[in-house]
Parts: sequence; structure tokens; C-alpha cells
Amino acid sequence: MKKSDLTANLSLKVFSVVIAVIIWLLVVNIDNPIITRHFRVPVVVQNEAYIESGGKMCLIQEEQDTTLVSVTGQRKTVENLTAEDITATADLKQIVDMNTDPVMVPISVSCDQISSGNLSASPGNMEIIIEEMMTQEYIINVTQDGQPGKGYEIGTVQANPEKVRITGPSSLIQKIDTVTATVKVDGATSDINATANLQIIDKNQENLSESQMRYLKYDIANPSVNVTVNLWKVRSNISIKADYTGTPAAGYKVDGVTMTPSEVSVAGSDEALNSLNQQGNVIWIPADYVNVSEKREDFETKVNLVDLLPEDLKLTTGTAETVIVHADIMPENSQEFTIPTRDIKIEKLSKGLDAVFETDKIDVRVEENGASLSALSTDDIEASINLSDKEEGSYEVPVEIKLPSGYKLLTEVKTEIKISGEADAEE
Repeated sequence: MKKSDLTANLSLKVFSVVIAVIIWLLVVNIDNPIITRHFRVPVVVQNEAYIESGGKMCLIQEEQDTTLVSVTGQRKTVENLTAEDITATADLKQIVDMNTDPVMVPISVSCDQISSGNLSASPGNMEIIIEEMMTQEYIINVTQDGQPGKGYEIGTVQANPEKVRITGPSSLIQKIDTVTATVKVDGATSDINATANLQIIDKNQENLSESQMRYLKYDIANPSVNVTVNLWKVRSNISIKADYTGTPAAGYKVDGVTMTPSEVSVAGSDEALNSLNQQGNVIWIPADYVNVSEKREDFETKVNLVDLLPEDLKLTTGTAETVIVHADIMPENSQEFTIPTRDIKIEKLSKGLDAVFETDKIDVRVEENGASLSALSTDDIEASINLSDKEEGSYEVPVEIKLPSGYKLLTEVKTEIKISGEADAEE
């Protein structure tokens, strides 16, 4: 081939090649152009042990656990990508300066289908805070969700293990108030064995967030415990009685000791309930709780029943723990009589009004004055109230007591009534 043949029409040949390249590029960009997409990708922290080996831990700043990755490439490739195809990492070994606040960790991104030069992260650094590592031990408190079936109460509750040691950044550990495990007992009528996840409660009585929880490490394999709940049977109408110690002042006597309330409901193990049954289903208040020495008048004392119960017996939910012991101290040769309020005569109540007693009885204390109390009965005692000038409303009114000759009233008697209805104005 002659040289002249190769160079003939050279400019035309070069132009043709350029045109061909341009046409090829146009075809490629029309069919599979270069595009850029953005993906929100979680940042994986690597080599945490590098920090922890120095007795410190890192905390990721809020909203710093993700990065926006820009991906550039051919459309057919980029359009098929998802965030799961992209990896963003922050290697703690790549920290340049540990003395800044916050500490900056470079973020690296990679994708198997895209070259590293076509990937970029924004922000390009993760902000972290380096804190001292702290370990604290906590008792695990077991809480219940729901109520047992009718006739049962929660008896004993046992978590295994009973305590847990938690390690984390010092600022987070110092926020922890309690560690709890919740077990469902709704409608249960038999003992429960269950696995319960630990809940970490801060000092504001709120659960730690998931992002906070991930910084915590436990001395148990999983942040959960085995919980055993023993259910106790309920027994009602348990009487309360009391002994007393000492002697009242000369010329006085103990006329009786009463309790408010006089009965309670308890729950207990089978052994405890059997023992209580053998005692006549009575809870006794020891004598040293009620000392009547040198007393000349009635007195009351409060007793916490919880202090008197064995470990495997308890008061049912909602039962008051306190019992009021009332000791009646009266002169010798005196006696207290109980009169039903229905036997009290109502006098001078305005027409159109109705009076109802708020209590079912009154107590009348009578002393001998020449006659023997053994000859006196409630039928011999007359009681009445005067309701003149009383309108609608509730009142405490004196009760007039008439006794046979040879007796005298020791104390004034009052009762409570409620008057309702409307008086006839024309009467």
C-alpha cells in the first residue's frame, strides 16, 4: 500500500472517527447514562475494643449513627442498588486526635458494584464522645403485669439471678435508677416460671432508649432472667384479737378490748394457712402492745399487722396494715350497755321531715348508785332525741338517757342522724 493511500483524505478519515465516537457516546448515554443516587446508610463502628482496652467507652452523638452516601455510576447498575448493598464503617483505630471534643472518626464507604472513587459520604466523619468506663451492680426488681385469678395473691417472687452487673459509659450508668423484669400473671391460679427481659429505668422513671441500651454490657449472657412466682391462696374473715398487760388505776377496770377492723383477709402458703387454721383463724396482738397500767379512761393504740405476720403470710392487696386497738377503761361497779338506734325515740321532728340514724347502735355506760347492775337490762334503759328546730341536713345530737332509780349515767351519749324531706309550710 502506498503511503499516499493512507494519507489520502486524512482529514475526512479523522472526522469520521470523531463522529463515530460521538455517536457511540450518545448511544451509551441515552441507553445507560451516568447517574448519581443518595442512600441513607447506618454506620458500623469497628474496633471498639481499641477504646475499651484503655478503660474508656465511646458514645455516638445523636443522629451521627447514619451517613448520606452518594453513588455515581451507570444507570443500570445504580438503579438496582439498595442501602443494604452499601457498607459504611467508622474504624476507631483511624482516630487522628483523641483530645478533641467531640472526637472525629473518618467514615469509609464501599459497594461491590461501584468503585471507591464513585462513592462519597456526607458527613465524612462520625462524631463520638469518649467517656470513662463504669460498672455498677443492681438488684433485679420483679414487677407483675395483671392480677392473679380470683382467690389468689402474689406470694413470693424470685429472680434468677437476683442481681446483674452492668458496664457502660459513665454518664449512662449514672442515669440508671432501677433494673426490673416484668412477668405476666393475669388470671393465673398456679405458680409461674417464666423468662423476663430486663428493663433499665432511669432516674426520671423512664425506660432507656434502644440507642442507649446498645452501649450497655451485662455479666449475664442475655439481658433476661428466669422468674419464679409463687401464688398464695386467699382466706377471708380472719379475726383480730388482743391481749393486754398491766393493771388500771385503783378503782378502775378493763371492760373490753376491741379492734378496728376486727377482721381481715390474708394470703399465704398452704403451710401458713394450715397453721392459722389451727389457731382458730385468729391473729393475736401480743399483750405488750396494749399496756393498761394506771389508766383511768379509754385509750387507743395503733398496731401494724405486718409486723405480726410470719414470712409466708401476708395481708391481701388493699387491706389496711394498721389496726386500731381500743381499750375500754371504766370505774369498777359500772357497765356498758348497747342500745340499737331503732329503739331510740325521736321527739319533736317537724312534719314532712324524716330522720334516719347514721349508726346502728349507741353505747350507754351506767354505774351502780345503790342498785346492782346485775338487775339492769337494756329494756330498762330509755333513750330519746329532741329534733325541734332541726331542718334538712346531718347532725350529731345528744341522746337523753333515762335510768331506773339506783343507777347513774357515766358519760354523755351522742348519735348521728340525717334529716331529709321538706316541711309543709302551711302546717
